[in-house]
Amino acid sequence: MSLQVRDLARSSDFYQRVLKLPEVECLAARPNIRWFGIGAEHTVHLIEGDFADTKVTRSTHLCITTSDFEATIRHVESTGTAYCDAAGNSGKIHTRADGVHSIYFQDPDGYWIEVSEEFEAAKQL
Repeated sequence: MSLQVRDLARSSDFYQRVLKLPEVECLAARPNIRWFGIGAEHTVHLIEGDFADTKVTRSTHLCITTSDFEATIRHVESTGTAYCDAAGNSGKIHTRADGVHSIYFQDPDGYWIEVSEEFEAAKQL
């Protein structure tokens, strides 16, 4: 997945600090691109450039699962990042029909990110 960003350093800091994504070698070897790992086989590419035509809404979002949802919420809160449920209620946790819990928040460019607990964790509730 690639995301056009306004400020590569600011966005890279967010993806490392808030999402704890590790930076991986950028094989494109261009100064305006940085790559971050998501799991063992996926990456998100941050590409600094013209953001003028980019439109972001909550319905278009990146979803990441976590095995420790409560610890993730505490970490997101500790970074000062505001989150909400799917309806936009600040500080609230969303619960899907299947019982999975998630939160939504925005990166520095307004892209929405959903962090949800792993499905197996929801089955045990």
